[in-house]
Formats: sequence, C-alpha cells, structure tokens
Amino acid sequence: MDHQVDENSSQAGKIVNPGADTGPDVSVGDEGDYANELRFNEEQRLIKEQSQQAETD
Repeated sequence: MDHQVDENSSQAGKIVNPGADTGPDVSVGDEGDYANELRFNEEQRLIKEQSQQAETD
C-alpha cells in the first residue's frame, strides 16, 4: 500500500485514463482504416434505424 497517499484523499483509488475523452484515434491509419470506420458508422446507423422501426410496428 502506498503510504504517501492518504486513504481519504481524492486521489485514493482513482483510475486515470488520460485519453478517455479524445474520441476516435485519427493520428495513424490509412484509407482502409477510414473505410472500416465509415462502414461501422453506417452499420450502427442502420441498426438504430431498424430498432426504431420495430418499436413503431
């Protein structure tokens, strides 16, 4: 146990993920990665559209 951090400290047990709010990683990749992202987004849109249609039927 780290004795330098007080157990009642706001840092005790805090999980740090510095890249959690940055969105998709677009720093590396190629045309294939971009095409995969487009296909994935289109599939998600269609799934959402179909799920909403099923609720109205």
